[in-house]
Formats: sequence, C-alpha cells, structure tokens
Amino acid sequence: MVVRDTHHEAGPGVRVFLGRALVCLGAVLFLGLGLGMSVQKGISPPWVLGLVATVVLVIILMARWQVRLVAEPLGRLLGGSRPTAIEDLPRAWSAMEQENLDLRERAAREDRLLPSIMARLEEGVLLFGSSGGLEQFNPAAQRHLGLGAPLGKGMAVGEVFGDPDSPPAVEKAYRGAPSEWRLARAGRTLRVRAIPFAPLGSVSGVLLTLDDVTSQEALETTRQKFISNVSHELKTPVTAIRIAAENLQEEPLPDTAQAGAQSILRSVDRLAMLLGDLSELSRIESGALHLDPVRLELAPFIASVVKDQQARLAEASVQLDVDLDAPAGSVLQADPLRLSQVLENLLSNAIKFSPPGGRVRLGVHLSPQGQLWEVTDQGPGVPESEQGRIFERFYRSQAAKAKPGTGLGLAIVKHLCRLMGGEVTVESHPGEGATFKVMLPPQPTGSDQA
Repeated sequence: MVVRDTHHEAGPGVRVFLGRALVCLGAVLFLGLGLGMSVQKGISPPWVLGLVATVVLVIILMARWQVRLVAEPLGRLLGGSRPTAIEDLPRAWSAMEQENLDLRERAAREDRLLPSIMARLEEGVLLFGSSGGLEQFNPAAQRHLGLGAPLGKGMAVGEVFGDPDSPPAVEKAYRGAPSEWRLARAGRTLRVRAIPFAPLGSVSGVLLTLDDVTSQEALETTRQKFISNVSHELKTPVTAIRIAAENLQEEPLPDTAQAGAQSILRSVDRLAMLLGDLSELSRIESGALHLDPVRLELAPFIASVVKDQQARLAEASVQLDVDLDAPAGSVLQADPLRLSQVLENLLSNAIKFSPPGGRVRLGVHLSPQGQLWEVTDQGPGVPESEQGRIFERFYRSQAAKAKPGTGLGLAIVKHLCRLMGGEVTVESHPGEGATFKVMLPPQPTGSDQA
C-alpha cells in the first residue's frame, strides 16, 4: 500500500511541475518576443495588452501555487480541512496563532512548575554545567551547605564544597561514572551523590544531590556499639557454660546426661561462632578494622587456603578444584588474613551446599585490569528474587535455612571486599549451583616488582 500511494503522489507532482514550467517558459518567450518586436517596430497597443494579460496570469498562478504549498500544514491545524482559496487563509492563520499561544502557555506553566518543585524539595540539588561551573541550585542545597557560604552561579566544585574529596568525585561523574561520598558540614553529615547529566546522550553536566543523614549515621553508630558491647559481654558467660559442659562430660554420667552435655556444647559452639561473626562485622562497619597488606606469594597462599579446607571437604565428600590463571611466581600486595577470610567464607558455603560427590571450583585470574576470584559450587543455587538480599546481615535464603550458619558470613565478605577496594557478586540459576565473584583492584605481580 505504501509503494502504490507513493507513486500515486509522485506522478501528479511531476505533471504539475512540468505544466508550471511550460507556463513560465511561454510567458518568458512571449515577453522576450514582444520586447524584441517593440525595439524594432515600436510599442503597439496589442503588445501592451498581451503583456498586461501575461503578468496578471502569472500573478494568479503564483498565488494559487503558494496557497497550495501551505494548504497541507494549515489543513492539519484546521482539523483536516485544507484551505482551498485565499479566503481560508485568515482562519488558518488564526488557528496557527492559537496553537502557538497554547505552546507558549504550556512552556510558561512548566517554567513556573520546575522552580516551585525545586524550592519545596528537602533534598539539596545542584547542577554543574559542561564548563564545570554551578548553573542551578535550590534553597535546600544552600541550607545543607550552610548559609555562611552563599552559593552563586559559575562557582567551581572546590568553591562550593571546600573539601579535597568532592572535586575528584565530581570529575569521575563527568567521565560517566556515578559516585557517592560523605561530607561533614557544621556538625552534620551529608550524603552527596554525583550523577552524570546527559539529556542529549552525551554527558553535558553533573547533577548532585545532598541528603542530611546525621540521624541515620548516629543510629547506625549506636547500633554498632550495642552489637559490639553485647557480643563482648556474652563471651564470658558462653565460655563459662562451655567449661561447665566439658566438665560434665568428664564425669561418669548416664548416657542421657552425656547426650545433654554434648547438645550444650554444640549450642555453645554455634553461639560462640555467632558472637565472633557479630564482633567481626561490627569492627568492619565501624571502621575499627584496618588492613595490613604485605608482599604475598600467590601460589603458596592458595595452597594454604586449600589445606585449611581439607577437613570440611573430607567430611562433606566434596572435591575442590583450583583453576589458576596467573603468571608463575605472581606476587600480590594484600592482607593475607582478610583475603583468606573472604575465601574461607565462600568456600565453606560452597562445600556446605554441594551434594556428596560434588565438586567446588576455586578460580583465580590476574590481569592488568584487576583480580578475579571465583568460587563455584554444584548446590541448589540462589533464586533470582533472593540474590539481591543474600549479602544482608542475618538474611538466609530458603535453601540455607536447612543448613547451620549465622547468616553473617556473606555480609562479612561484602564489607571486607569493599574495604579492599573491590566488590562481590553472585551468578546463579536454581538447580544449577552458584558462582560468587570477588573483583579486586589490580595489584603488582612478581614481574612488576623485579
């Protein structure tokens, strides 16, 4: 249908064009011949009459052609009725003016609405343009940053924030990567987010949002202190219960009493593990835990990690495969205790959820882009609906509830990875196992240090 309509419109258009061209050519020839005859024989009344008639004809034709040129767009403004004569032009012009007026009123309403919304936001908003200067901001941004440092258009990032961390973070957003950081201002804590602003496809500015998270930070600090104090205070009675249960086992007690003492010991072990994980997580989240990186030979380190898992592997009847993709003699600059803690948590989970006779894979890949550590199991997998929550503290998936654990191991892994400048992710499909990937920044290898 489209092809037939195109030819139908193209044919008459060519004929009309040729007709107009012939009319204009005839008029030009007539005027040219008449002018030549007037030069030779003088001006005659018939020639003058013909000249006037030709000019009138050309004017009429041009007027009709011009009306047809604007008839189509004006017809859309008039609701589908195309003007066919000069008399229709005033109505078409009026419709076009009304449309233009409606557009101006709509734009004016939007211009009034945006500043009103910006003024009522509790979240501070700042927009830096392509030149790096401040272009827009709302009153909340001024309140958050302090009235003693008034904002003004054209100010640079360093002038607005006055701290060493903000300019690099904003520069990162100009390169297309969002960033987030904390800013201390007048006894308050602000969470600043920098988002690349790209309305036309390419980054032309950076949009910053400011949130006052002072109360949330105080609540989180209180929670961390509470957990730390509780875990510390509970260690003493737990130790006392364990000693008492072990003493009971040494006594000549009936079998039922011995079984009860053994049950107490198992519960004490689980409680001690929970208290240890709580204490460790509290130290990491509060910033009290610091890394101690040393020169670490990769191959011996992996061998020690595998050796520490031999008892678990034998008990679960699971085999561990190591896939090392790194140059011989590779050396890392890392904290061996924390890196082994990450791998131990991931490997213990993989062994725990793999079926008897299954295999667990530990993959290590070093490249100039960074380190990739992978732990893959053959367990039940993690449903997609739960993958976003398994790194939360105390969260346990449906499959994990049947297994012993505290629900803190993956939360510790996540925080340790971030402390080391990396990230941990999971890829899994139900019934096909799971792969946990730890991505860490590039580290110097043996060849780099030679």
